[in-house]
Amino acid sequence: MTKRSFAEVRRFVRSDCRSFAIAIAGLLPLVLASCGGAPIQPGALVKTVQAEEAMVMPPPSGPGIVGVIERRYDNAIEQEIPLFTSALTPGQNFIKAQFFGTKSAFSYSSNRLTSKMVSQSGTAREMASGFPGVRMVRSQFYVQNSYGPFGYAFGRGRGSDLCLYGWQQIRSQAQKMSPVDNYGSIQIRVRICEAGATEQALLAFMYNFTINASVDSLGWNPYGDASPLSPEIGRTGAPTYPRPASTEAIVPVLPQRQAAPMIRRAAPAAPVRPAVAPVASSMMEPVMQPVGPRIPSVSALSPAGLSPSAPSDAAASPRSLTPAAAPRVTVPSPSCSTQAEGANVVCR
Repeated sequence: MTKRSFAEVRRFVRSDCRSFAIAIAGLLPLVLASCGGAPIQPGALVKTVQAEEAMVMPPPSGPGIVGVIERRYDNAIEQEIPLFTSALTPGQNFIKAQFFGTKSAFSYSSNRLTSKMVSQSGTAREMASGFPGVRMVRSQFYVQNSYGPFGYAFGRGRGSDLCLYGWQQIRSQAQKMSPVDNYGSIQIRVRICEAGATEQALLAFMYNFTINASVDSLGWNPYGDASPLSPEIGRTGAPTYPRPASTEAIVPVLPQRQAAPMIRRAAPAAPVRPAVAPVASSMMEPVMQPVGPRIPSVSALSPAGLSPSAPSDAAASPRSLTPAAAPRVTVPSPSCSTQAEGANVVCR
C-alpha cells in the first residue's frame, strides 16, 4: 500500500469516528430518557375502596360490609372484605376474594401472587389462623352453589357462637384451559361467627353471595363453557312445567288478612224508673164525724136489721177514699124520742 492510499484510509476512518461520536451524543438523551420510570403512584398496590366496589357481595340478609381492602399484584387482584361482627369469639368476619389472570399496571414489577390448589392441609392452616382455639369440623357432604362445588366446616366458639369457614375455587376444566381461552381462576374464602346462629342460616351465606367483578379480557373465563341445553327442550312428548319438582309459588304468597270479628252492640235500653208506691196525700178532705151519742159498731148490729147499701158515686171518688179505706155503711139515726140532758133532739 502506498503512502497516499494509507493517508486516504486514515482520513476516512477519522471522519467516520467523528460522525459516530456525533450520533452517539445525539442519541444519549433519548437513551437516558427511556431508562426513566413512571411517576410513583402512592397507594396503588394497597388501598381502601368503597363498599360498592367489593368484588364479592354478601347476601341481602347480611352480615353487612364494614370496609374493603384491595391489594394489586402482577397477576392478580385480592380483596379482603371485613364484615359486621357481634360474636364473642376472637377474630373478624370476612370474605377474601382473589382474581387471577389480571395484568399488572407496572411494567417492571415482580410482585406475583401464587395460585394454590385447595387442599386439606391448606384449609386446616387457614382455619387455625382464622379461628384460634376453636375446633372446626369439616363437612363430608358434597355441595355446590351457582358457581360450582365448595367446602365448609363448622365449629363452636365462645358462648353461643357458631362459626363457619367456607372455601371455593372457581376455574375451568384443565383440558379446556389455554393461554388464550378459558384461563384465570377465582379463590373465595368466607369466615363467619354469629351468636345463636344455626348451621342452615350460616350455610345459606355460601349459596347466596354474588360475584360482582370480572377481568376485562376476552379469554378470561374461570367459569368454563356454558352447560348444554337439556335434550328434552323442543322434543315432542316432553311437556315442560314451571318448577316441576317444587311446590314453591312463583311469587311470594301474601298472608291472608283475617277479618276482625264483628261485634254487634245492642241498642241502649230505656232507663227503668223504679216503681214508687203511691203515697196517700196528706191533704185529704177530713171525714165528718156524726154529732150525737156514740154509735155501736156494725159488727154489733143484728144482720137482720141491717142491709149494706151500694156505695154512692161520691163515695167512690178517689179524693174521698184512702188507699186502704173500705166502702161506707149507712147507719140509721137515733130515735127521735131520745132525750139527753133534758133537751129534745130534733129528728133529721
